[in-house]
Amino acid sequence: MALPSSFTDHLTAEGYHPRSNRHSNALAQAIAADLYAHCQLLRNRAHEGDVVYDLNFNIQANVSWNVDLVIGAPPLGEQEGVEQGIRQSSPSTIQVAIELKSVMTEQRKAVRNRTRDLDAHHQHVHHYNPNTIAAGVLVVNASESFKSPLREAITLHKNVDTLISHCIQQVRGLQIRQSGLSTGIDAVCALIIDLANNEEPAEYFSRPPAPSIGDPLHYDAFIQRICSAYEQLWS
Repeated sequence: MALPSSFTDHLTAEGYHPRSNRHSNALAQAIAADLYAHCQLLRNRAHEGDVVYDLNFNIQANVSWNVDLVIGAPPLGEQEGVEQGIRQSSPSTIQVAIELKSVMTEQRKAVRNRTRDLDAHHQHVHHYNPNTIAAGVLVVNASESFKSPLREAITLHKNVDTLISHCIQQVRGLQIRQSGLSTGIDAVCALIIDLANNEEPAEYFSRPPAPSIGDPLHYDAFIQRICSAYEQLWS
């Protein structure tokens, strides 16, 4: 499975702004398209109008938690079939909840907060419903320089491979929910990109230490794990 090119295309065309959700929306829609393409049960239900997706959706469970991408059953009476893709609408029941986090600069400091966010995400989602699939993506920037729209100066990143390895190890420290357990994140991946944020093309960083095919943090494994969990929990 190819990494979602529409995400890097978006970053190339529009760049990254930490106060915007446009980049996370682009990645969320790419993930929704890949889940549709590779999860037969979900695809069949989407065609029948029994599954919809939404962006930036508030899940209520004691407190409100805004989630980047949710997939689930539509409200009663709103079953509208589609020929291709998943229709966007507000789900009445959340079956899949995916949080998207980015570490573009100051990686060592930022990754601690982002992994804590992912840990809190799965706890909140499973408090909402133990059967809901809680997944997360951490996007890590591997560029040797980065132009933040919030700073005049360009930030330089030294020892990029070491920074990537550190961020990946932090993600590996997240508890993965195994069959029969009620805690842990159901699926997680690390996407490594090369983004200077200066109008140069954004590209995926695929050489080591980035996760490769067969690594549990690779995008392929992420999509497959969600599909398997969906078959088990929502069939």
